[in-house]
Amino acid sequence: MLKKTLLSLIAGVVFVNVNAQVPAGYYDGAYNGGTAKTCADLKTSLFNIISNGTVTLPYNSSNSFDTWDAINQIDLRRNDANTRNIILDMYTDNPSGAETVEFTPVTDQCGQYQAIGDCYNREHSFPQSWFDENLPMLTDLHALFASDGYINGRHDNYPYGEVSSSGIDWSAAAGAKLGDCSFPGYTGTVFEPINEYKGDFARAMFYMVTRYQSNVGGGMSGFQGNGNANAVLDGTTWPSLDGWAIQQWYKWHVQDPVSAKEIARNNAIYTIQNNRNPFIDHPEFVALIWQCTNLLPVVLMDFTAAGNSALINLNWMVTGEANFKYYEVERSEDGVRFSAVGTVNGTQQSNYSFSDNRLPAAQVIYYRLRMVDVDGRYTYSKIVPVRLSVKGRITIFPNPAKDFVTITLQKPLSSNSQIKITDATGRLVISRFAAAAQNNFNIAVNKLPAGRYIISIVNNDAVINESFVISK
Repeated sequence: MLKKTLLSLIAGVVFVNVNAQVPAGYYDGAYNGGTAKTCADLKTSLFNIISNGTVTLPYNSSNSFDTWDAINQIDLRRNDANTRNIILDMYTDNPSGAETVEFTPVTDQCGQYQAIGDCYNREHSFPQSWFDENLPMLTDLHALFASDGYINGRHDNYPYGEVSSSGIDWSAAAGAKLGDCSFPGYTGTVFEPINEYKGDFARAMFYMVTRYQSNVGGGMSGFQGNGNANAVLDGTTWPSLDGWAIQQWYKWHVQDPVSAKEIARNNAIYTIQNNRNPFIDHPEFVALIWQCTNLLPVVLMDFTAAGNSALINLNWMVTGEANFKYYEVERSEDGVRFSAVGTVNGTQQSNYSFSDNRLPAAQVIYYRLRMVDVDGRYTYSKIVPVRLSVKGRITIFPNPAKDFVTITLQKPLSSNSQIKITDATGRLVISRFAAAAQNNFNIAVNKLPAGRYIISIVNNDAVINESFVISK
């Protein structure tokens, strides 16, 4: 039976293989000569990849593996106290504190419900009414989640979006809410999940409009007229979504990046359904597909920060600066509270940089970009940390040096490290390993020309930088 071939029995509990990996070559069709495709071409290529050889589960079955069996495995987790297995519900979960609801697998399946916490059922994040409750959409695990029965009923078939603070019709203690959409471009009723899982639902939506862009069930053109699907679907194979939905869900996709939970769930679904959510495996595909609509505020391809206690250089690479205004560089000492330290105007370039030379007295500094569109809308980049050099912990003798230098640390290294010497241009000229517990090193520099050099000792705890001079 399918159940026996997909699952293994461990300590009396049946588990799917959550450690499956992306098969070699799985996404080869998404690239041309090593470069990722873009726009409609990439979307159609992914459609072909994730539609090939899929397994369609029965929705309910008494004698074979069905969606209840799948949900009870892929949404299984330990409770906060680590005392028992429970079902993860993204609507009632409390990521920052004690759980108010804990569902027991199988035992608490719905069932009748009158209030939050009564039972859990199977939530179609892409509402059933949009595809007329047809297979294989009905049982596609990438958009099917365990959820509190009562809150699932509140979600109904409303699209996901941000609710206006003045237009809330209903809200849950954990943070989910229903009400008037506050996002520009749509004024109807929307359902808003908590921040912790907004990216999860956004990537599920992007998956569905890609997996079913054509053929099955009439695809996007066939779905559009069902229920209130017109609120988000535009009836095309690309871009498939109305502008507000692209912008809203892309914002969530960026602000709530792919988590370990999503990766494990994607791997588990692959062992059952034989396909993957490409936007979990390759989050960059979202921007590459929908940037061509000119609706995304800006597509950030890379963002790095590096330097020392005197100067930190930030560099970022972007595409799709349509209707874009400026980048605001924000800095933090704790990774939570940020303040602006500079602004860089958008000038239709691919590469930007910013130097910060007024640094606080902190060992680690965090940076992010606030990317602002011409109409005031904005998104945030990822947060990048920089470990600063620690003054007073290193002595270099002799300085100036001629043939060798002796490096002495006030305290022995806490972990294995790398000693790097760079010249005035930043070119690495010497690199050597330094074992933990050492605090004294002799390095020959007789083959280096005269000039100023930087010694850096790098490990997981800190970066120690100090300069010295070679004279001949």
